[in-house]
Order: sequence, then C-alpha cells, then structure tokens
Amino acid sequence: MKIAILGAGALGCYYGARLAEAGHEVCFIGRSVYEPLKTEGLHVESVHGDIHLPQVNVCRRAEECGPVDLVIVCWKTTCNDQLGAYLPALVHESTEVLTLQNGMGNAEAISAMVPAKRIYIGLCFVCCMMDEPGKIRHLEGGEIQFAPFISSAAGSARAKELAGLFEQARIGSSAFDHAEQIQWCKLTWNIPFNGLCVAHGGISVKKLFTMPGQPERAEAIMQEVCAAASARGYQLPMDIVRHQMERTRIMGEFVPSSAVDLLRGRPVEYDAIWGSTLERAREAGVSVPHWEQLAADIREQLGRA
Repeated sequence: MKIAILGAGALGCYYGARLAEAGHEVCFIGRSVYEPLKTEGLHVESVHGDIHLPQVNVCRRAEECGPVDLVIVCWKTTCNDQLGAYLPALVHESTEVLTLQNGMGNAEAISAMVPAKRIYIGLCFVCCMMDEPGKIRHLEGGEIQFAPFISSAAGSARAKELAGLFEQARIGSSAFDHAEQIQWCKLTWNIPFNGLCVAHGGISVKKLFTMPGQPERAEAIMQEVCAAASARGYQLPMDIVRHQMERTRIMGEFVPSSAVDLLRGRPVEYDAIWGSTLERAREAGVSVPHWEQLAADIREQLGRA
C-alpha cells in the first residue's frame, strides 16, 4: 500500500518504520523532522527488534506526497485544526483514514473531509519516545486495536483486514466492531496515568508510584472511567483495572506523552483526553468525583480556568 504518516513524532515514526520495513510505500509528513530524516534516515531502537531505514520518503507538505491508499493520523489532537490544510491533498476517491490519536472527537473532525465509512480508529498501547528527531526508543507494547468509526458489517470486515496488514508488519493487532468501546479501554489508562503525571508537573510513572496515595487515586479514577463506559453501553474487560495497574507499575521512568508536552512547553491534549470524555460521563449521569478533581488539577497546572 501507499501510506502517508501525518505527524512524524515518536508514534508515527515507530509504526511507519514497521510498515516500511514490511515493504509498504510510506511517506512521512512532518516539518521538524524533515532534515534529520532526509539526511540521517530513521533509527528505531525497539524491544521487538531494531530498525534502521537509511533512506526515508519525508515531506514537509501534503502536496509533495500526493494521494495515498491509507492516511494514518498520528499527530497530537491539538493539531486537528490543521486537518483541512493537509488531508485533501492526500485522499482520492477510495482513500481510507486511520486515526491513532488519543481521546475522543478525532474521527468526527476527520469526517468533515472524508466519508465516515472510510474512517477507522486505532487504539495504540505502546511506550515509545523520540529522544531526538529521527531517533525513536520503543520501550514496551505496540499492539493496536482497530474498529470502524461507523459500525457496520463491511466496516468490521475491513477493520480485520487492516489488523492483518499491521500484523504482517510485526505489530500485534486485533479488530473490534465498536470504536467507542476500544476508546474507553485506552482511556482507562490515559485519563488516570497521563493525567496524574501532568497534574504533578510532568513526572514519570515510576515517580507517581512512589507518591503516597497516588496509585490508589489512579485506581479510583480508573474505576470511574469503567463506570462511565458501562453507563454508555460498553462493558470493559473485568480485569482491566488490575491489568493496567500491573503493567504501569513496571514501566519505570516512562513519561507519558502529555507530561512530555507539558515539560517541553507544548500544548497538552486536555480537550480530547479529559474534557470531551468527561462530558460524555456527565451525559450518562455517572458520578465521577475523583475524575472531576483530576481534571481540575490538570486545568490548574495548565493555567486554564
């Protein structure tokens, strides 16, 4: 396939490198990484095997890439106001768009430019960091859950095909019928752990687990996220809280993406991860006091009212 990676950060470079290694024609679109990728290629140090792509097809503008079969949106949700400047040049009459972004509301934004039936959501469970442009460190995970934005038999079948395509690129993948269900699954981690690491000023998960009462606070928030999902009609795996606590406890010095953004003075994805999702919990009539307090703490840290 001809694939465009929209947003060549840690996430986009990791998955793009795997797909390129598998033989797909991958075009990375990103301004800040253009020169390093063009001159030095892409280096991935991974727990699943290192990758070095000495020659990388990288563009600053979507027009330089042109229409592709699949657009994978990997940039932060804070960049979604630029979708209109990039997506039209990348799509033809059958182009599909896969968003690997955090939180909720991203597929809705994309559907203003691409038919909803050609949009898919991918939820990544991965720890990877860009130590410097073009150099990725993959620490843990990497699997992706796929689902169609609009639930249908055809959409579910295509989600399975996309999962198979990623499996061939050595990326653990699975397919589901309902996008919101898998979104809530990832939010059980992102809301408490990404959030608490931001609320405490941009710390690692290792530091969080040394702070009295914070692991218990994370677990309480996670229980509220599960309750919100249930109230909206999506039952999450019974052991998801235990699983998330166990896997996070051993992540070590990993600093979640929003905490990295805070430390580097970049916009934090508050609306997609905490704002819009909290509104859905309220609409469902769920009491989420620990989650509400976390959101308030994050807004205070970000200097938002």
